[in-house]
Amino acid sequence: MLSKSILKENMKKQICLLMIILLLSSLLIIFLEKETNASYSSSFKNYPGYEELLKELQEAHPNWEFELYDTGLTWQEAVIGESTAHHNLNQVSSSSGSAWKCSCGKGGAGWVCASSAAVAYYMDPRNSLNEDYIFQFEQLTYDPDIQTREGVETILADCDYMQGKITYKDKNGNTKTINKTYIDVIMEAAKQYNVSPYHLASRIRQEQGTTGSAMITGTWTGAGGKYKGYYNYFNYGAFGGGTDAEVIENGLKWAAKEQYNWTDPEKAIKGGAALIASDYIEDGQDTLYFQKFDVIADGGYYAWQYMQNVAASKNEGEEIREAYRDLGLLNKESKIKFKIPVYDDMPTEKAAMPGMETIVTQDVQITENTVRVRSGKGTNYSVITTLNKGAKLLRIELDNKKDSNGRYWDKVVLNDGKKGYVSREYLTQISLQSNSNEKYIVTDYTNFRNGPGTKGNISTTIIKLLSPGQIVTVVEKGKYENVDGEAWYRVKLSDGTYGYVGTGYIEPYDEETSQAEKVKVVCSDGLNIRREPSTSSAVLKAVAQGTILTRTQKDVASSDSKYIWDKVTTSSGVVGYVVREDPDTKKAWIEPLDTDSGNENNNDDKPDDEKPEIQGDGFQSSGTNLLCEPDMTLTNIKKVLTDAALKKGEATVEVSDKVSTGNTITTGGKTYTIIVLGDATGNGIVDSADLLEIQRHLIGKIKLTEDSYLEAADSTQNGLIDSADLLAIQRHLIGKIKIEL
Repeated sequence: MLSKSILKENMKKQICLLMIILLLSSLLIIFLEKETNASYSSSFKNYPGYEELLKELQEAHPNWEFELYDTGLTWQEAVIGESTAHHNLNQVSSSSGSAWKCSCGKGGAGWVCASSAAVAYYMDPRNSLNEDYIFQFEQLTYDPDIQTREGVETILADCDYMQGKITYKDKNGNTKTINKTYIDVIMEAAKQYNVSPYHLASRIRQEQGTTGSAMITGTWTGAGGKYKGYYNYFNYGAFGGGTDAEVIENGLKWAAKEQYNWTDPEKAIKGGAALIASDYIEDGQDTLYFQKFDVIADGGYYAWQYMQNVAASKNEGEEIREAYRDLGLLNKESKIKFKIPVYDDMPTEKAAMPGMETIVTQDVQITENTVRVRSGKGTNYSVITTLNKGAKLLRIELDNKKDSNGRYWDKVVLNDGKKGYVSREYLTQISLQSNSNEKYIVTDYTNFRNGPGTKGNISTTIIKLLSPGQIVTVVEKGKYENVDGEAWYRVKLSDGTYGYVGTGYIEPYDEETSQAEKVKVVCSDGLNIRREPSTSSAVLKAVAQGTILTRTQKDVASSDSKYIWDKVTTSSGVVGYVVREDPDTKKAWIEPLDTDSGNENNNDDKPDDEKPEIQGDGFQSSGTNLLCEPDMTLTNIKKVLTDAALKKGEATVEVSDKVSTGNTITTGGKTYTIIVLGDATGNGIVDSADLLEIQRHLIGKIKLTEDSYLEAADSTQNGLIDSADLLAIQRHLIGKIKIEL
């Protein structure tokens, strides 16, 4: 038996051991808490620059949560998809500098197509992972712990039309009152549809401004006054070709639809909230960023975007941030959830903001002796070198603002690749200094720049991205052999734009020996270019009959074994897969380009048995259907079919009326069903209701069952109803394209 002293000693040892264990356990708990307190995934480490920025935000806001969302896209294909692949999908103000504007020149009414550089700047999440711009990534579901009526009041504080009890005008011009405030309605809509009330308030403010518009007065007298007493706070369906009246009419026409009937502000706000929830938030576009940039695979990439302004999600996010700040919610106790997109193959450096200078690629010549090339815009900058009259160099920027001495300083490139500035008074433009005219093919994604080189305080500007498979013409080689560790060639793109590409990304292209070859789309319905070789894969772009593609790979392996798949690249840089031939008839849908084929879209080139039985300006028969372009009238049809009789159901239609999907027309003893391309609702017009109908069909919320409506929904006539049809109708509505046969 042990003595008491020994027992006491053992007890002391056990107590000490227990204390050590408890201490270690507490330290371990503290350590684990520190390790797990970071509310962002370690997977962000796989994407350059993300983790450092998120760590800084996390330290300032320990309770913020950051969820990684993998878009499944490479950075390069996403930028191309949002820019050159779909012109005018993103726009900038027409007063922007040329670096912000696409060289296509498309646009109107103060807005023009955004450049790839502008799109990349706003799309790159790393440019917004900071206190100012993070809120475009906030998840837009309702969170009562964060989103309060006080916050909504703050967002709408300077919008006079959203203050106090709701008063409005009915259809008869009578003043009515609802015993609720606008804030009450927004909060009720938020709870009912699980949408952030801050998002609803900010969206109203973004769409209606601080003074409101005719869309919410109930007194608009346009269109004969038939839309008096209707309201549309979120500008749903408010598309147009450029005039304010057209935009307002389309928006109020939407509000007046039978299924909406937004005859007072409460109905309009709650109805709009319901659509935002069902059309965007419930389908994964649950942040401002994803509503601006549709990089969500469901429903098809780039197909369903709420806003055209390339900066819209950033701007709305700033408004929400301001509301949070004014409410004191940007402290360490606040709890907010963010959903951050990532892309594969992201460049190490985040996309730079374009400058305001005019971007050019021009050969110039010095006009005087002893002209100094300086390191900055002005005589106070150091001299890089001195040139004499007749010296030739490359100009890559035109200055847009005179200095205090009245001089413009243009950016130039010397023959050794160094860059500097020369006063414009000593420069004159000369003809292209070309020493080559050779075809090359792009072998990997690469930046197309206005000059050679990538680094330095005085650098070049990215004009756009080029994709593997694009064909370019090298017009100058051997001049810039080692600029930033790369040789550079001047090239000309298919659209006539000049710029520079590193030689490591292109190789000579010989039509006779190269595995890549030019092919032409010969399918009369056009083709879908898909992201993967499968009909279930997302559509990247729909291309029409006659489109020239570069085929870079034949017989691509696919689980979709019914079809033969080839990999192709478009002239705009879209890389994807198309079906080579009809799987049943084996008739070619693409074929090697025949340079002697003439007009590829001419129906006269088709065999007699392939020509439509009926054909006129904007309409033609297809079996028992008569396919028509939008806004087709019986008057136009009767120019060809003089005996035509049109019926809507059992009623005979007047000669001047527009035809609608589902109408029947009888001519020559035969009856045809009218299919107006894009008119999936059968109301005789192509409008935003058709967009919604097709979107809901695609995501399974409804099912188009009538054959005529299914045919009309296939606006691209490629045999499928997909995101390409949504995009075609959307661009038709805003006047950027015309849906044509």
